[in-house]
Amino acid sequence: MVTRHELKELASYMLQDDFFVSLYLNVAPKDNPKDEWLLHFKNMARDALNQLKAEELRHAKPDIEHIEKFLSDRPEGMKRGLAVISCRSLNFWRVYHTAQPFINQLIIERDPYIKPLVSMLDTSQRYLVVVVAGTRARLLITGAGQIEGITTIARPPLTLDPTRDGSSGDMGQVRAQRKKEHGQRRLFKEVAAAVERTIYDERITRILLSGPDKVRGRFKDALPEPFKEKVVGEVSVDQNAGDSEILRRCQPVMHEIQRRFEHKALAELFDRAGAREGSVLGLSDVLTALQQGNVRKLYVMSNMVTPGMVCSNCGALTPERGRPCPYCDGKMIRVPYMLDLAIQKAIDQGASVDMLEESHDLARTGGIGAMLRY
Repeated sequence: MVTRHELKELASYMLQDDFFVSLYLNVAPKDNPKDEWLLHFKNMARDALNQLKAEELRHAKPDIEHIEKFLSDRPEGMKRGLAVISCRSLNFWRVYHTAQPFINQLIIERDPYIKPLVSMLDTSQRYLVVVVAGTRARLLITGAGQIEGITTIARPPLTLDPTRDGSSGDMGQVRAQRKKEHGQRRLFKEVAAAVERTIYDERITRILLSGPDKVRGRFKDALPEPFKEKVVGEVSVDQNAGDSEILRRCQPVMHEIQRRFEHKALAELFDRAGAREGSVLGLSDVLTALQQGNVRKLYVMSNMVTPGMVCSNCGALTPERGRPCPYCDGKMIRVPYMLDLAIQKAIDQGASVDMLEESHDLARTGGIGAMLRY
């Protein structure tokens, strides 16, 4: 799966003299009996090449042929989604296998088309899943439709000998309960230390707690406050559940959490609308803020496509206009995927990007908004 570091690298290839071919495919077996994804690619490639001008065709055709050979060899590691970005003249080649399928697209432009990757990375926020039971706990990381076990922590089960410790009587039962509680506290302490290490190493900001209800509640109460604040949801699951079952139980919870975070973010964006209040809405104001390097966080509708203009001299981005560049009087060139260029510019400037699936309010403003740095 693509990382934020890789996205920043992709975003740095904005508005090159050469052309990039960006391919996104749904290669899920259930949607592609007899490898129909290869036929989908060939159809998209034929249609795209037929629409190119001579110069564009000269640049893009070798990349299309390279990608077709790559796909015809049935690449290893395929899951449900496949992204390929190629520019032969720059010796540029990237392949991403994802657990979630893409909508089939083939884009030929002067920069990598990264909007689907940004959207997948944003909506597939990684979570630390802590499955805790009586004497055992598991830490897993999930995101982008995948789950991976990190570590398992276990303490030996409590064993009692009635002939030696008198555990068969009332006082023995009290002592046994105390031993059980002491062992669980030690387990919780070890798990909390593992949670801290994992959060630091993996830079995770969201935690899901799982396991039997009673133990899960006691563990949450025992967590230090900084970690407790990162707990965004809880999932009831059997302590012996496998990874796929844990993932299945977590997915609807994560979807609801993402929807909740999006709602909160949009409320802040619209409440603070206006340059003086710290946010701007609409393509024109957002592109102006990007030109000033003043975007702290960009919000973009993932399902919208908006054209715009780019200056051939200074690279400034603007909405469609019939006049020279407002910054250097250079010649403006029309581009069909302005929101993607805005995303690339924001990432290149170190801003974060939130991709939103549904927002009627944001759609009415052109599908884009931004929180400002100052």
